[in-house]
Amino acid sequence: MILSVDPLHWTMAALTGAAWSGLTVRTLIRARRAGQAAAVAGPGGLLIGYASQSGSSEALARAAAAQSPGARLLSLDQIGAADLASTAQAQFYISTTGDGDAPDNATGFLARVMSLRPELGRLSYAMLALGDRNYPRFCGFAHRLDQWLRACGATPRFPLTEVDRDQPTALATWRARMGEPTRTGAPAPGIAPESTRWSLAARHHLNPGSPGGPLWHLVLDPEGPLPDWRAGDIAEISIPTQDGPVRRDYSLASLPVSGRAELILREVISREGRPGLGSHWLCRQLGEGDAIDLSIRANPGFHAADDAMPMLLIGNGSGLAGLLAHLRHRVAQKASGPVWLIHGERSPDHDAVFTEELSGLVAIGGLARLDRSFSRGGEGPRYVQHILRAAATEVRAHVAAGGGIWICGRREGMATDVQQALEDVLGQDETARLMTERRLRRDIY
Repeated sequence: MILSVDPLHWTMAALTGAAWSGLTVRTLIRARRAGQAAAVAGPGGLLIGYASQSGSSEALARAAAAQSPGARLLSLDQIGAADLASTAQAQFYISTTGDGDAPDNATGFLARVMSLRPELGRLSYAMLALGDRNYPRFCGFAHRLDQWLRACGATPRFPLTEVDRDQPTALATWRARMGEPTRTGAPAPGIAPESTRWSLAARHHLNPGSPGGPLWHLVLDPEGPLPDWRAGDIAEISIPTQDGPVRRDYSLASLPVSGRAELILREVISREGRPGLGSHWLCRQLGEGDAIDLSIRANPGFHAADDAMPMLLIGNGSGLAGLLAHLRHRVAQKASGPVWLIHGERSPDHDAVFTEELSGLVAIGGLARLDRSFSRGGEGPRYVQHILRAAATEVRAHVAAGGGIWICGRREGMATDVQQALEDVLGQDETARLMTERRLRRDIY
């Protein structure tokens, strides 16, 4: 499962409700291609930069680039101080992950460029910030970037425009400031236009008796044509509440070839004993055969660009969903690089989930190596970061062979500890390089 602060329904709202000068969801691919072509344009003109964890800011930036011939479209990690100093006009589409953190494709810029104070007196810019008000440092990274640009002498065309995932109507403010027309009669911003009806075909409790929270496997059947998606993509599900539907994001564990959408959910219960809004409804209240509204959201930050690249998949708990989709995709290929899976859970007696499938893939060579850790095993606590450190030589060899690393699971604890373990094993510079090269990809919540 992923609780994203960079949801694509913002993008869909912008592309549909705002029209983006006539763009539709179907033209998003053409916008991407046009943006790629624009990226090679010379310096001095319009620069469009983005920082995006799960695709929304990138899609908005690409849509803008498609309407701006000659613009340079770059992720923040591709932008240097000289690029900014030689630019007169810029637009920035900036997401914040977690509580004020920079997206993965901006961490290099943060360390390499924002540590400097270049003279940017000729630069005029506009900035759209995407975030989640549930976090105290709402749009924190965008504000930090905005303050840094001002300190370097750049001039904002107008104040930074914030968009909360639950209040996407703020996009209208951005459109007005950018001088864009608003199409009348368009769907209200915030409604995902690709939503389709699905029904719950099956639900299995994966870890009865576990000392941790219940883990569930859900299987959903489409009631209409099956949409397309890739390993790493997200299912946005509409959860009914007394105040109207809210959307929750979950990593897809299956691929379209199966004809179904599979999810792995941890049933969330707060410290005060309150059930999680989305997980409680999906795991306890939704009945088999009941219908739900679901839309597929592309998550390019967690895609795999090269099936030949060796993969190291690391995660814990329900993060297995996003990793399982990648593993299943690789197994289906006639020729692909080897896959190494490291997954952590609580009890070896109750939480060794999907053992039959994973062991079977090891037996046929579809999974080159499987390591499982259990925090409450008989030999004492063992976590995924312990496996990484114990296998340091193999991890370094994996990276040296051109391999990539995908991390899926909880930000607090697992993702932070794994990041530290990778820096200990590979070094901070090498870990940062992998992230810049998109060989280290994360889907964390």
